[in-house]
Amino acid sequence: MPRPTSPPTRRAVATATLIAAVAASTVAGPAAAGASDAPVRAKASASRTAKAKKKTRTTKTSRTVTTRAGLKRPKTISRKCGRSKSNAKIRRRTSSVSSTTLRVTTRYCGGRTVIQTTRLVPGPTKTVPGPAVPGPTTTVPVPVPVPGPTVTVPGPTVEVPATPKEKSFRLTLLHNNDGESKYATSDAPANYGGVDRFATVLNRLRTAAADHVTAAEKAGAESKGTLTVSSGDNFLAGLNLRASFARFDAGQGPWYDSTALDLLGYDAATIGNHEFDFGPARLAQFIGGTTRTTFLSANTDVSQEPTLQALRASGKIASSTVVQKGGERLGVIGVTPPETPSISSPGKVAFNAAVADVVNAEAKKLTDAGVNKIVLSSHLQSVANERALIPLLENVDIVIAGGGDDLLANSGDLLVPTTGDPAGGFPTPVGNYPLRLADKTGRVVPVVTTAGEYNYVGRLTVTFDQAGHIDQVDGSRSGPVRVSGRTGDPDVAAPDAALKAQVVDPLAAYSKVADETVLAQSEVALNGGNPDPIRQKESNLGDLVADAFRFSVLDAVKDGVIADNGLQTVGLVNGGGIRASIPGPGPVSQGDTFRVLPFNNVISRVPSVPASQLKELLEWGVEALPSAKGGFSHVSGITVAYDVSKQKQTLNLADGTIATPGQRIRTATLANGTKIVENGAVVAGAPAVNVATTDFTARGGTNGNGGDDYPFRKPTVQPVGIAYQQSLEEFLTAPVADGGLNKTVTAARYPVGGDLRFQPVPVP
Repeated sequence: MPRPTSPPTRRAVATATLIAAVAASTVAGPAAAGASDAPVRAKASASRTAKAKKKTRTTKTSRTVTTRAGLKRPKTISRKCGRSKSNAKIRRRTSSVSSTTLRVTTRYCGGRTVIQTTRLVPGPTKTVPGPAVPGPTTTVPVPVPVPGPTVTVPGPTVEVPATPKEKSFRLTLLHNNDGESKYATSDAPANYGGVDRFATVLNRLRTAAADHVTAAEKAGAESKGTLTVSSGDNFLAGLNLRASFARFDAGQGPWYDSTALDLLGYDAATIGNHEFDFGPARLAQFIGGTTRTTFLSANTDVSQEPTLQALRASGKIASSTVVQKGGERLGVIGVTPPETPSISSPGKVAFNAAVADVVNAEAKKLTDAGVNKIVLSSHLQSVANERALIPLLENVDIVIAGGGDDLLANSGDLLVPTTGDPAGGFPTPVGNYPLRLADKTGRVVPVVTTAGEYNYVGRLTVTFDQAGHIDQVDGSRSGPVRVSGRTGDPDVAAPDAALKAQVVDPLAAYSKVADETVLAQSEVALNGGNPDPIRQKESNLGDLVADAFRFSVLDAVKDGVIADNGLQTVGLVNGGGIRASIPGPGPVSQGDTFRVLPFNNVISRVPSVPASQLKELLEWGVEALPSAKGGFSHVSGITVAYDVSKQKQTLNLADGTIATPGQRIRTATLANGTKIVENGAVVAGAPAVNVATTDFTARGGTNGNGGDDYPFRKPTVQPVGIAYQQSLEEFLTAPVADGGLNKTVTAARYPVGGDLRFQPVPVP
């Protein structure tokens, strides 16, 4: 089109008029023009071409422009459709032209768009000779192009989908953490939990999310999807896990834990610290036995563990995964506790402690790939750690916290009673569901978690805008949803038939055999409550287990399994290795011993530990007080007093050397009366001792240190050939003459609260 500021030439006007005329005839189509017009147009065109050719042969100079009077450019249309959805009613029509092309765009009320393109092809060019120039020069004709009749060539009709409306996306996130192989209702606490009832509640929530239709969804402005995630510690040592081992090792099928995860239908699951408790090979068995779930850990390098590396190469283990839900791509990232080497047995798996850097890098990869809705499934052991992490993150929209067994809830949420009976009261949540924390850019990130052991399904319902930002949290459809098996509860859930038949019932049969094997009678309940008392103070169960460890080492010396070096033996147990209580008074079964001591830890002797290092080990056992810690010490063969008001010991974790000497251990006296520590100082000339413990406590940590970072510093470790559960079993049943309990645990020897062998001194 000519510029508005300059007058159009006759030729430009003629061309534009002709283009408009052609467009009008093209848009109208053959039906409007009439079939009989075609020969007439062809004839007229041929006549004009013949005249043009005749004029070309003359020497007269002339310019001719042909137009078709009476034909107009297509009319621009713009109207409202009202309720019409007809593809015959035009909503808007526009046209544009160039020197060679006409483009007409027509949009209909039904949403269909038609673009018609017509190419304009100029006719033959006429040459007019210029005047002859006298003299010796040759007369050179000057060609003058004169357009002949324009030929219309219709382009293809293009169907263009209706311009999509910007849609929001409603996500229902269903999550849990720390299932820990607690598959039966009443595993903890009574009347609640159970993986089969958990499945029923989970499926109820999936159905409710699918059936809930918002006004925006009805209007076609919103889509929806449901994502299901576990944030770690999917199994735990115990009798149920022993049953899984027995099944797998006998070639009878995958772990019961693998079957449970498959039937629950997780889209993704984080690898927690407990997944490494039995080493990389066992973890590979668990993961390999599942068929649909991707296992996530962005901050681990498994390249030195072939069984796990093969799973990572296949995509079964990944740093993150992308899940399609409701036409949207959702990214999920997983992280594992960096301290796993000091609290579990990951073999040669390497852990990156720079969690924020790892998560940000993975989130950027997902964002660069066009994924704008990202969930972090974290297993950092406490929601307090996620509170510290989120201000360092960007591009993460939701965080699931695992590992801490923290309960988030809102007013009106139904909670699991503390004792399994509403009369016993309810737990106090540590915060609202969800927590709302600001990330590095100031965006608010919802943080969710649940108490573990299949007692709750967490449900978070949020709406994302088109750009992938959360613009709403639906509080009415968010919060912890408890799993009840208590008759009379309004939300009681029936067991899921498949999980009951394939997991719960077989495990119950396996446990029944062990529970019917009675080892001893106890006159008192043996308290292994977590964290109180087992990770905070002396316990009669802690005393019993420490005595069993010492008994096993002394028995191994007596039998010649390890040499007698003439030194006194001290039993040392980390509280985190004790995982259950034994009710009483009543029988103590083999099943009880497996629940109390469920890991594959092996009883070992660390010989000739200097008195100064023994004090360091004891100082480390009370370092975290008054807070609970898995490294809290339970002892045998020694009496210790400590004062938490004094300086605590700190370590150089790289090598286990002492950074700050501790002053909390005030006295320590061996069973034979020998003083090791007096008034907070090691007694001059105090002898070395042997330490009876597990291989994990002696060397299960990083850089040659012990599990829970006990400062053993690459010790000599002498296994005695029995698992720590077997140690307790043998101690309970051995005759008194051999140092055992002869099948009786007396209240006099193991009173409630312990026998004061490891106690705080009064603080002034």
